Amino acid sequence: MPNSTAIPNSVQRIIIYRTGNLGDTMCTIPAMVAIRNRFPNAWIGLLTNKETKGNPDPENILKNNDFLDEIFTYQVNRMYEFGYVWNLLKKLRSLRIDLLVYISLSKSTRCRLIRDWFFFKSTGCRRLVGFKLPKPAKILRENGITIPVFPQEVDRLMSLLEPLGIDQKIIEFRLPIGEKDKLAVDNLWNRYALQGKTPVVAICPDSKFPLNRWRIGHFAHVASILHKRFGAAIMILGGPEQKKSGEEISMKTGTSIVNLMGKTNYMEAAEIISRCNLLVSNDTGLVHAAAAVGTSVVGIYSSRNFPGAWHPWGERHTILRDDSVPCRFCLRTECETKECINNITVEDVIDACSAYLTEEKISVKREEVCSF
Repeated sequence: MPNSTAIPNSVQRIIIYRTGNLGDTMCTIPAMVAIRNRFPNAWIGLLTNKETKGNPDPENILKNNDFLDEIFTYQVNRMYEFGYVWNLLKKLRSLRIDLLVYISLSKSTRCRLIRDWFFFKSTGCRRLVGFKLPKPAKILRENGITIPVFPQEVDRLMSLLEPLGIDQKIIEFRLPIGEKDKLAVDNLWNRYALQGKTPVVAICPDSKFPLNRWRIGHFAHVASILHKRFGAAIMILGGPEQKKSGEEISMKTGTSIVNLMGKTNYMEAAEIISRCNLLVSNDTGLVHAAAAVGTSVVGIYSSRNFPGAWHPWGERHTILRDDSVPCRFCLRTECETKECINNITVEDVIDACSAYLTEEKISVKREEVCSF
């Protein structure tokens, strides 16, 4: 499955294929922007899966974008129906695609790549790029433990665009936050008297997988300490499925915090984070939104996944994780003990936050322009 090395500027119709979850979509934005910059006059569409379990669909997240012409979604649970697959294939053939850019998942297998290559080849598309398996960027050995470190997902996806002549080092997050979302956050800032308030810290105790959720009591303790020690205004963010977590933090802290769990859409949450000095979060899609808008992250991560790939993009973040546990890199979604993430203490998180909440760093945060 060789990648083409000569993609002409005359390409007129491009499909980008990318599936996955909320974080996958966020990490793909720089690649999509780069493709638009490379082919400014082409029609560019995105083929992706519909989201599940209450997460927003990619078409909702990207509805205000200026780099895609159309978004097509399909239902993964129907891809075993011959008629459904046949209709999808007919739709793709009708688009008369010149170029297919395959943005592979971080957990792709060789069998999956071969299957998908034959499927997209059958659409009549002559040029296909991006069919590469993920590989570790480096191998660390610490205290007798071998740790494969994968490139951050944004960087990995940009590397897939090499056959298009795209400079992989030019990373441009063009997060499509709409004016309606910004106005909604303006109203929140006025309602809670946050204009000119600093520091403002967002906390996200949410995560898709139970194994990635740090103890709610720990988040409450962190919120209370940040409020008392730094005078921080605390905003709790997350989806409606974890709404009770926000209520529990509010009840336990006894401090004046703003609980917005389940009360904002994803782009409103991204706009809120853009106005904060820091995000403290589990491994979830909002850490990638923070990277996109230039807000530092203190990430509280389990060791279910290999380090590197799903850390927020950039150098301004701190990721706390314990890779010394014997069950590291298990790729499980649930765990009875959750030893890896529960080994991270409140003191660890406070120490990491303190480095970002000094007067000097607070004063320059609002003036920074993200250099993506």
